[in-house]
Amino acid sequence: MGLCAGPVLPAQGPPVRGRVLGATDGGRPSPVPDAQVRWSTGDGATTDTEGRFALAAPAAWPATLTVIAFGWATDTLRLDAAPATELELTLEPSVQLEEARIVERQSSTRLSTRSLQALESIGAKELKRAACCDLSESFETNATVDVNYSDAVSGAKTIRMLGLDGKYAQISVENIPFIRGLSSSSGLTLIPGPWINEINVSKGIGTAVNGPNAMTGQIDLCLLDPATAPALFTNLYVNDQGRAELNVNAAQHLAPGTDNLLMVQGSLLQRDMDDNGDGFRDQPLSRRFNVMDRWMQRTGRRTSQVMLRYVFDGRTGGQTDAHHNTEGPGGRHYTVGIDNEMADAIVKNGWILCDSTKSIGVLTAFRNHTVSSRYGDRGYEGAQRSVYANVVYQQLLGRGNDQLKLGASFQFDDYEEAYLDSAFGRTERMPGVFVEYTRSRGPFTLVAGLRADHDDPYGTAVGPRIHLKYDLGVLTTVRLSSGYAFRSANPLVENASALASSRRVVAEGPLGLERSWNSGISFLHKFKWLGRKWAFGVDAYRSDLTAQVVADLDRSPRTLALYMLDGPSYANSVLTDVQVALTRVLDLKLSYRWYDVRTTYDGVLRERPFIPRHRGLVDLAYTSRNDRWRFDITLNGFGTARLPDTSANPEAYRLPGRSPAYATLNAQVTYAVSVWELYLGGENLTSTLQSRQIIAPEDPFGPYFDASLIWGPTNKAMIYAGLRFTLNKRTGRQAP
Repeated sequence: MGLCAGPVLPAQGPPVRGRVLGATDGGRPSPVPDAQVRWSTGDGATTDTEGRFALAAPAAWPATLTVIAFGWATDTLRLDAAPATELELTLEPSVQLEEARIVERQSSTRLSTRSLQALESIGAKELKRAACCDLSESFETNATVDVNYSDAVSGAKTIRMLGLDGKYAQISVENIPFIRGLSSSSGLTLIPGPWINEINVSKGIGTAVNGPNAMTGQIDLCLLDPATAPALFTNLYVNDQGRAELNVNAAQHLAPGTDNLLMVQGSLLQRDMDDNGDGFRDQPLSRRFNVMDRWMQRTGRRTSQVMLRYVFDGRTGGQTDAHHNTEGPGGRHYTVGIDNEMADAIVKNGWILCDSTKSIGVLTAFRNHTVSSRYGDRGYEGAQRSVYANVVYQQLLGRGNDQLKLGASFQFDDYEEAYLDSAFGRTERMPGVFVEYTRSRGPFTLVAGLRADHDDPYGTAVGPRIHLKYDLGVLTTVRLSSGYAFRSANPLVENASALASSRRVVAEGPLGLERSWNSGISFLHKFKWLGRKWAFGVDAYRSDLTAQVVADLDRSPRTLALYMLDGPSYANSVLTDVQVALTRVLDLKLSYRWYDVRTTYDGVLRERPFIPRHRGLVDLAYTSRNDRWRFDITLNGFGTARLPDTSANPEAYRLPGRSPAYATLNAQVTYAVSVWELYLGGENLTSTLQSRQIIAPEDPFGPYFDASLIWGPTNKAMIYAGLRFTLNKRTGRQAP
């Protein structure tokens, strides 16, 4: 069996077909064989002798198609939706094409009617609307994902999706699970925003191909493509809290079909800050070095890429220097020290077989991660060594409207952990197989999948998945989904915030896999009204956890109890989004979300703590006609949330039963000229603050100390400024 082309990664919908031609002087364009045609995610195909290609549809629209052929100028084409007819792409000889730049106005956040799942795409333009120094700062204008500080001393951030913690969502890099294991508590801050080209947020159960762990959804990061990234990009950022950061990306064209992208980040914060006067640093002092090299080669028979990454992140928090040797029993100083060191290697290879309807992809990833942390007298050490492999075969059936995918995956994790005087560890080997069938008939699309995984030592789990999509009209879509998923927990790391307290950690009985069913319905309608383009979306999801590692903060304010669920546990989520282009230069987004999340704690079904039942978002974005000025303002409103029970504490060390409602305001203005962008912004401009962030801060080694009960902002208003420099090397054009 002959091999003809590029990578195979999951895609949805009928294939995109077309023909690549080359312009000639005075004659008709001629076919261009062996041209590389691919999406920005790396998925691609090679043209045959007639210049024809068939390319699996991308995960979401809009999408950018790039055509690369030796002797011809590289061309890019942006498609807002699946083309109704075959594409015809005409390339110019490389020696005749002069450099040009076409500025295109597009929505920075897109709700897709084409994707199989309810998907929201956050593009590079949206990421520039805020500081976005790292992934945890990339969701300020998004109501689907919540980001909050896990405690008052470590500076770590966590997310929530569909009412459940981020550990129940699969956070991946181009469909490879990435933030997991020991990085689940700190990984959000270790992925720089300037490395990301697009974030695809899909809600509900994931597909069978992408793994068993996407219980509430998937956040997939599409990194910058070496072939289309700017030759040089720099971003210098500073804020009034003493943080400085520099990002440098450099792309090199090494040979025909071979490109490289080197991305480097350095971050430093060395200012003691205690705005609320509790004697503890509002943010830890930090230093970070982060580097990734991404190499990609397209040879006409194969597409290969290798990504190598190393990051070191060191943080020092706790009491400020002013309290050194003056607070606590015996004058001890409460210090928090956290060091993360991580090395990753990702290798992806893909081929399309000779008839262009069959393809094979092989994805592998390797990780070595060490964590060393200390919270006062408490020490935690962890090490993770992981290997991941996924082999996917996919084939178009019939006339190309149906598709079959099948394959096998393997996940290996070796953990070594030590807490206080105890050392423990485990080794997990999880082979799995999966099959997925897509049937598309007119407006109706069905995707049915099944996967079986054996997790040693936890046993076998079989998970069915089904997704239905029906187009009521060209711009109106209804989606249904349901499925079963599971994950293995790392309870100590996933509840690391409790280490910033005097709570005793108690594990009761053996802790096993967490398992859940997720079902949901989504409706999206795009229309024109009053001469304006509107998008209205509403979705409702329910997650039922049938097995769960419960982290109980209510049994006692001096205990964190870990045990397996005995009773119901569920999360209901309803989200409504409205997007409208008020004018050619002004966009408005309104969102409202409602949660009902409950878990059984010691036989009592209670509302889960720290999760507001209501949240609202108002976002206004202005872009001048010449794209020189951009102004963005975002108002987030949060309702009340239940707080863990502290009634057993002395009265001076108790918190109320619920947090108050509050709102935050963020804004940014950007001025762009030529290759420069200057931006100035502010976060939490209302200076909303959780005034009491720590219980008993005057006695951090005493029995009532607790810095883990965080429900709101931990810092007052922050002002930042930055300068971006972009040196482009390629041109693109907009689809007609």
